[in-house]
Amino acid sequence: MARLIPALRSACAAVMLVLCASATAACAAETAPQDLTVTAADALTTITLFPGRGEGKRPAVILLHGAQGIERFAAAYTRYAEALAAKGIDALLVSYYDAADIGPMRSADKHARESYFFAHLPKWSARIRDVVSFVARRESFSGKVGLLGFSNGGFLAVASAASDRRIDALVVFYAGIAGEDQAGPTRLPPLLALHGDADHNVPLSSGKALLDRAKALGNEANLVVYPGMGHGFDFDATRPESADALARTASFFLERLR
Repeated sequence: MARLIPALRSACAAVMLVLCASATAACAAETAPQDLTVTAADALTTITLFPGRGEGKRPAVILLHGAQGIERFAAAYTRYAEALAAKGIDALLVSYYDAADIGPMRSADKHARESYFFAHLPKWSARIRDVVSFVARRESFSGKVGLLGFSNGGFLAVASAASDRRIDALVVFYAGIAGEDQAGPTRLPPLLALHGDADHNVPLSSGKALLDRAKALGNEANLVVYPGMGHGFDFDATRPESADALARTASFFLERLR
């Protein structure tokens, strides 16, 4: 019997190692990014889902890229999505363009690019509403959803939140109110806007106009201004301003999407 005990211990240890390895692999599979598609009214919309850590119902945040699409700044968008997922929030990085949109939105002609963007804003907003509906059908969904938009994606996030009462929180980077009518939306959820005061692409005045409109509606609204920072300042992960912006974004969504 004495000889059997070490053997039994070795066998049990081997079984435990196998079980632990299996559990680790299963956990990794549950939290790994997932490529999904949502059937919209006019197209299939591509999504990368970063599942929130933890069990039970979870809020969701939909991330909307800037004019260049996802690929050029994928690392930055992924950094935000992973940070939100680590806080227990399902993060959905949405490619709201279709193949016909990529060329015009990467045009060097700023006026043509802006005209195309504002003309297609209703179509893209409709796609975002379809993504919100997709989120709402998920068994893991807690009932709270936010939008996070960068540059053109921020303008789109504002327009989408204004037309969809299911949006509970809104964070935008270097964005403002879409279109020529700066009277703006008649409805917005709690808002956090982040902007550099040296932004020559989307001037700080656009962020201030959005803040003023949100406050005029009686909403909670905050504008964080980063001195000396230009457009896309937060995409450089080595800058302290980038870390600050990421932390503020995660904290805002955690508090508003409980």
